[in-house]
Amino acid sequence: MQRRDAIKNIGLSLGFVAATPTVFSILQSCTGTPKVEWTPEFFTPEEGSVLSKMVDIILPKTDDLPGAAELNVPQFIDKYINEIYSPEDQKLVRDGMAAFVNKLGVKDPKDLPGVKAEAVEKVIASSLGVDESQRKDLERKLRDYKDTDDGASPENEEALVFGFVKEIRGKTIYGFKINEYIGEEVLAYDPIPKEQKGCISLEEATGGKLWSL
Repeated sequence: MQRRDAIKNIGLSLGFVAATPTVFSILQSCTGTPKVEWTPEFFTPEEGSVLSKMVDIILPKTDDLPGAAELNVPQFIDKYINEIYSPEDQKLVRDGMAAFVNKLGVKDPKDLPGVKAEAVEKVIASSLGVDESQRKDLERKLRDYKDTDDGASPENEEALVFGFVKEIRGKTIYGFKINEYIGEEVLAYDPIPKEQKGCISLEEATGGKLWSL
């Protein structure tokens, strides 16, 4: 599948993306020159290096499109979680990151920046590759964990990793879709909408592209 087709499919699968003024404010603060080194607000710097690898595995750079990390999506996710998530949801993310790091086999946080992308990809693939029965079981365990807050354990680690990977995947796609570059250069963009044309195909209207926000 071509990357542009994949972008269209992402849009169709997730539906309309709502972007509030607060989200746009966060987004604007994360645009501009890609930040090779950055200081996270929510995650630790070491965890930020893992997050950057995760988003570039989920949406990597190709010949015709920049990757999610190049568009500062890790910074967007970090600020979004820090400024919008409730304390309860923030705790779940922290526990999920801790479980993910443990799954990588890293004991000393200082070693996280040196973790290979291949190791991160393996954990992501394992979480997203579960079958329907496993998915339902992991979602049940995740709900139970949120309700009881028993703390991380080997029994619920898989569920925490699964929930964390899903969360980061969703926010990666969200941040990517509402990025200025993607909105103006990849999706159909018209800053001054003209007359409405009803009953025409998407192919005829925009060449098959979804409309930018």
